[in-house]
Amino acid sequence: MKTIVLTFDDAVRSQLTIVAPVLKRFGFGATFFVCRFSDKWRAQHSEHLMGLEELRELQRQGFEIGNHTWSHPNMRELSDAENAREVDSLSEWLKSGGITEAPVFAYPGGPYADNAAPLLRQRGFLAARSTENDAWDIAHCDPMHVPATPVQGDNDETFFKAIHYADGIHPAVIIFHGVPDLVHPWVHTPPECFTKWMTFLHDHDYRVIGMVQAIHEVNG
Repeated sequence: MKTIVLTFDDAVRSQLTIVAPVLKRFGFGATFFVCRFSDKWRAQHSEHLMGLEELRELQRQGFEIGNHTWSHPNMRELSDAENAREVDSLSEWLKSGGITEAPVFAYPGGPYADNAAPLLRQRGFLAARSTENDAWDIAHCDPMHVPATPVQGDNDETFFKAIHYADGIHPAVIIFHGVPDLVHPWVHTPPECFTKWMTFLHDHDYRVIGMVQAIHEVNG
């Protein structure tokens, strides 16, 4: 059976109102990576973003909630202390809301930040997702450098290129953002496209899970 590891970034409210019902309908798992952005930006767009209550509901439904830093910086440009504050602030915020943080991380913006990898290991993260297009060889690849493929827009070809990395042995990791995404239109996915693609995965017997589940299945 081919496996898709499904991930979502940035805690956009449509991930609860539109994405979660579709995933639950098909029995799919997923990891939702949370960040908060700047105070000013968050205040301007709060109606489109999830807070602790919504994230607790996602977790109650069985989904994994992961760390995507507090303000979504380029971690490669920050000091070790600054990166620690970014990661720890988000972890503490989730904990304050009674949310159990999944031990997985997503680099803001996507690319691997080698300077942040030692910190992530120290904090106990099992894996960190980047954006290199490839299958995920869980048993052999650097767990702090997990390849994944972003999908956005309404182009079927983009989606099918992403899932072709799932070869029946190694999963393909896919990145979505909002469905729809009104605050980050450059990574917007139309709900009708998302529903169509998830229906395809279901009808063609793909298994769709979150990152932690994938790790545990390989490592025991």
